[in-house]
Amino acid sequence: MRGIFFRRPEVRELAAASTEWAGRRGLRLRLNDDLHGWAGAVGAAMGADGVNPTFDPARSRIAPGSAFHLAALDESGDVVACGAGRLFVTRDFAALVESLALWFDPVPPEMAAGIEPATPVPALSGRIAHVGGLWVHPRLRGSGLSLTLARLIRATALDLFDADWDTWVAFQDAASRSTYGAATTVLCVDGFFPPRGRAERVFLSYATGAQVLDVVRDTVGYTAV
Repeated sequence: MRGIFFRRPEVRELAAASTEWAGRRGLRLRLNDDLHGWAGAVGAAMGADGVNPTFDPARSRIAPGSAFHLAALDESGDVVACGAGRLFVTRDFAALVESLALWFDPVPPEMAAGIEPATPVPALSGRIAHVGGLWVHPRLRGSGLSLTLARLIRATALDLFDADWDTWVAFQDAASRSTYGAATTVLCVDGFFPPRGRAERVFLSYATGAQVLDVVRDTVGYTAV
């Protein structure tokens, strides 16, 4: 990530610290604005069912300059971890969730009914950063790479998109909070979830820019180890 300019000093500090942290482990970080690379890496590792449609250009129309993916590469140049971020500019984020437009654009006809949230979706509006699609190679799980990458992705999305809000969805609330860091979380779906075609418990997390920067500061200390 060297040579990439971030406006916020906290994000610049985390990017530098994360790059050094990765380098000590024989890894390098690469930022790219083409999500085809993310979809290809995750699809090859997890199969088509593991590719979150939110970040898949084959299933969502993604405007230029509104998305990125961050990857960790090993010494052979192979992708060993990656995750993504997107920008949604909207007056009604809840409508994106309920209509499934957060996951698909266009929404498939068979999913046109959308979903009824288990609890009310927060009334977010403006520039919404949405992050996710995190994958880490099995041999590096437990190494701290997932935490470092996930939090750097949050910071990158906040800075690149000048976001008002930071959001993500997860299927395990506790695991999500430990990886991505602090946010407010609500149970979004408790039942049939069309993007996966089965029953799921889906949690939606959201945070202000100030809250993201608090996570960023905490993570800088973590990467010093």
